[in-house]
Amino acid sequence: IDWARPPFSVGRVAATGPDWFDVEVFDEFPVQGGEKVGAFMDFDPATQLPRVNCHDSYDSVAATELLRPQALRVRLKRPLKIEPGVLMLLRHEVYGRSAVSAHGCKDYRLENITLYSCPGMAFTGGRCENVTLERCRVMIKPGTRRLMSATADGSHFGGCTGLLRIKDCLFEGMGDDGANIKSGLYLTVHERIDDHTIQGAHNLRMHDVPDPGDLMEFHHADDLLRYDGRRVKAVEPLPRTPETRGEVRVTFTEPLPEGVRAGDVLGNATRLCRAHISGTTVRRNRARGFLLQTRGVLVENCTFDACTAGGIMIISEVVHFFESISAHDVIVRNCLFKNTNYANPMGEGAVMVIGYLAGFKYPPKPGVFRNIEITGNTIDGTNNAGIFVTGADEIQSADNVFANVCRRPANPAVHAAAIQLISTRRAFLIGNRAPADGQGEGFKTALQIGDGSERETIVARDNVGF
Repeated sequence: IDWARPPFSVGRVAATGPDWFDVEVFDEFPVQGGEKVGAFMDFDPATQLPRVNCHDSYDSVAATELLRPQALRVRLKRPLKIEPGVLMLLRHEVYGRSAVSAHGCKDYRLENITLYSCPGMAFTGGRCENVTLERCRVMIKPGTRRLMSATADGSHFGGCTGLLRIKDCLFEGMGDDGANIKSGLYLTVHERIDDHTIQGAHNLRMHDVPDPGDLMEFHHADDLLRYDGRRVKAVEPLPRTPETRGEVRVTFTEPLPEGVRAGDVLGNATRLCRAHISGTTVRRNRARGFLLQTRGVLVENCTFDACTAGGIMIISEVVHFFESISAHDVIVRNCLFKNTNYANPMGEGAVMVIGYLAGFKYPPKPGVFRNIEITGNTIDGTNNAGIFVTGADEIQSADNVFANVCRRPANPAVHAAAIQLISTRRAFLIGNRAPADGQGEGFKTALQIGDGSERETIVARDNVGF
């Protein structure tokens, strides 16, 4: 699968000003002026990778104009310092149409598909049961000067059930994550209508409502801890007006739990798939390798190479996208993380178990994530921490090897350790190796235990460098 004219352009920056830059666009990306640019990023000409301090800019371009054949002036909405001589990737589309997508399908299987470009996500599945990707490749087209493949995620699955299997695949050069696996989107409570009914909407007014019979977990947005659950009896979308766009009323079979209040978020615990990802490589992409927001996950024998924001992010957040749900029962084993988390958008570590509250604050208490196992992995090269954990209850890090971590910590207070724990309970750190003489110049310690953690429940033994 390919687009004859890719949904992006590549060229070299020839000149810059306070609110503009000129790009000598390569001939294989014909331009006429007036092209929209949804996002841009600058690359190192030598490595062909995003620069360490690259611009990862969205919605920053006011206009483009043609100065002469294949010379494009990009006018900015705000001043940015762009360096002459760098390679520039201009994404004309970001979240456009997916290449291959399915909704409401069963036993959905993709095999032996190679995709070179598309103006959005490569492979998507919504509310499907049992999905398999095997020997599929999202990759930069060989023999070209392209720097990207899909302009968004390599794969994206929301609200699926059964088993999601990704085996022996390649995700290369995407504009976003290799795989995003989630139950769906948090429904934010706006109003309590009666003892059984709430009215609410997704944060960005996206449409993702439960079905009757679905189990919804209730969380306060100020800690993301589950405090109760209720089954859905009925769902009523409100008449669509500018004020009620995306609003729904959800009635439950039982009375609402005590303490429910406006601002709480509800995650769908029925629309969850188990996932098994093996033998898969994610490389040279913007953002993370995998985002994991489901339960019952095994990631094994995978490679993450030059992912700008880290390899694996086990996440739940109420900052912007409000994607759900908090992950439980996740195993990451025998994987290689090489030169991950080195450029914008930066993550806290090569492997992250992380909750984001409003303002990107971390959860104040353990229990958002449960039963996480990170074992037998090699983490070789990361600017921030090796493993970064917040809000976890029962996490094991065993037999992991750390090298060249903490090269340039963004925040030395929390990013300068091989393993950083915040608001964590029952952590078992056994047989890990993080000798100080093999780490990055910003490395301070192998283990750092931060605020909110229950130190008496944390066990560390048989480690090297701790």
